[in-house]
Amino acid sequence: MYFPRGTGVKTQVIKKLFDMKLIYKFCLIIIAGLLFSACERDDMTEVQVNQPTNVDADLKLSNDNSGLLTIIPKAVGANYFIIDFGDDSDPSDPVLAGNQISHTYGEGEFTIGITARNLTGGEATAFKTVLISFDPPENLDFTITRDTENPLKVFVTPTADKAIGFEVDFGESDDDEPVFILAGESAEHIYAGIGTYTITVTALSGGEATLSLSKEVEITDPFVLPIDFESPTVDYAFNNFGGGEGDGVPIVDNPDPNDVNSSSKVGAYTKVAGSEDWAGTSARLNENIDFSSTQAIAMDVYSPAVGVPVLFKVEQDGNPEVFAELVQNTSVANEWETLTFNLVDVDPNESYSIIAIFFNFGTSGTGETYYFDNIRLTNPVQLGLPLDFESGPSAYQFIEFGGAPVSVVTNPDISGINTSANVAELLKAPGSEVWAGAFIDLDVQVDFGISSTLSLKVWSPEADIPVVLKIENPETGAEVEVSAQVPVAQEWVELEFDFSSASTSEAWTRVVFFFNFGTAGTGELYYFDDLAYAGDTGPTSVKLPLTFEGSLDYTWENFGGAETEVINNPDPSGINTSNRVAQLFKSAGSEVWAGSFIDLDEAIDFNSTRRISMKVWSPIEGATVLLKLETTLSAYEIEVPGTVAVAEEWSEVIFDFSDVDLSELMNRVVVFMDFGNPGGDDTFYFDDIQLIN
Repeated sequence: MYFPRGTGVKTQVIKKLFDMKLIYKFCLIIIAGLLFSACERDDMTEVQVNQPTNVDADLKLSNDNSGLLTIIPKAVGANYFIIDFGDDSDPSDPVLAGNQISHTYGEGEFTIGITARNLTGGEATAFKTVLISFDPPENLDFTITRDTENPLKVFVTPTADKAIGFEVDFGESDDDEPVFILAGESAEHIYAGIGTYTITVTALSGGEATLSLSKEVEITDPFVLPIDFESPTVDYAFNNFGGGEGDGVPIVDNPDPNDVNSSSKVGAYTKVAGSEDWAGTSARLNENIDFSSTQAIAMDVYSPAVGVPVLFKVEQDGNPEVFAELVQNTSVANEWETLTFNLVDVDPNESYSIIAIFFNFGTSGTGETYYFDNIRLTNPVQLGLPLDFESGPSAYQFIEFGGAPVSVVTNPDISGINTSANVAELLKAPGSEVWAGAFIDLDVQVDFGISSTLSLKVWSPEADIPVVLKIENPETGAEVEVSAQVPVAQEWVELEFDFSSASTSEAWTRVVFFFNFGTAGTGELYYFDDLAYAGDTGPTSVKLPLTFEGSLDYTWENFGGAETEVINNPDPSGINTSNRVAQLFKSAGSEVWAGSFIDLDEAIDFNSTRRISMKVWSPIEGATVLLKLETTLSAYEIEVPGTVAVAEEWSEVIFDFSDVDLSELMNRVVVFMDFGNPGGDDTFYFDDIQLIN
């Protein structure tokens, strides 16, 4: 018989044939027994029964303390054997001559019965006594490993020769039962608190023989962020490098509590005389820093001098090539301030558990002492407009050129239109270039779709000087600059800069400031503050007309595979030169009814007209635009289709809602592009949804 390859049928059939042979042999035994009985009844002198002889068994005990005994029965004239294991377990099934059987014993002395039988009904039994005893375990040892995420958690991994398992007592409570594990496994435990505990491991042989070993483990509070030096049980282990290696960071009383840092204890670092210019201190935390939601770290610092560069670094344990660092300068002396380190180079997919702090980085130590405290994750200052300098001096990193450094200082003239606490100060140093200035890079780009006019508050020691504001895209090199005159001296004034010539498609992220542009510096101090959007910044509520201008948040809800967002106009031409429009992307495979909706702050007023227009830019000529109005107060809805007349340019589509029920408050607008057709990765734009006569 042929069976296809890979079916496994042939193997199964062979197995079944083997089983049938076994059954056949036992059937012969039974039949022979019956025949023997019949013959005995008819004529007992005619039947000769031969008994098996020389019944015995070879015994092989495993040397792994498992108690596994292999029994190989043997006899002359036997066809099969029945084994009585002698330990109150059931006798074995028939064991064919030439085969063997295994059985697991505990420690003790056992008498094994070997019964040999043949096909004529002959039977003979022999007995063998076996003594099972296990060797005691040897060479016991175990490792204690601390969990990298939870310092209160430990893993115990024992090893021993001739051990079948282990019991682990973690030494925390007399009421705790030891944890049993097999050889090759680990036991874990989470301690309730800090302390020194004795862990005892007992190696088991499978019998009475055991071997025990004890070790101590010290459990301490986790050393993690935030670091505040207030816990008496945390080991704040800082290690100095580049000088003062044996000093570490002593925990001392706060030298001058204030509103920034009123805590009791702080860390003190002394940059010993003659230490390297890169000297500092570092610590290994008990867990990785969680950079999943922020990459910024704040630290309170008390410095003996102003302008001291402090470098903060995070590093991967075991791989110093994975790191991120940033330098911030102190802005006050002998006073607490908060420095914020926005570590933009941090990769959230990497792990960082080492921190390093370099005080007065780049300068050799003179024995000065710095205090620090409250190292913690913080929300980074996202620099964008308005730029008001109220988030702390370290958040605003100006780069000067030509001799015009900028720093954030206390407002020197809190009066008039500017009563804010902090402002930026630009020093046009003596002999500085006529083009001296400074720039700052923003995290949030200047969006001229919100407004093309920017305003800046300025305080100048003299009137009628030009202030040049320049906007750049460092990636493309694009730049636009606008000049304005300061009308009065020594008081706060607001200047406006018209950037209507700036493209809304550029990523404007750099702002450059020039004071008294075109004239060399003589040591003048200029102050500026509150760089912001000015002029018409668009609507203040979501209602018709929907122009999408300004900074208002237009939140669209999507369905069926469409996605809508407000962007800068990609084609300001023809009938639509506005700054901002809505973009609807209909992805490939999206539903024929895919679209988006927005809820209005005010219901549409149809009292004077019931016609609505929409400007549309479509890649498909003749595409159906379906405008649907709904009310969130009932199930009432009404929809009107329109058709795009031309492709790839702005056109106007009119929708007649003459049949609208005026008793309903229509406060939801639903837009469908190319309605009735599935998406094909097509992008549509629409704008200026408004009532018309």
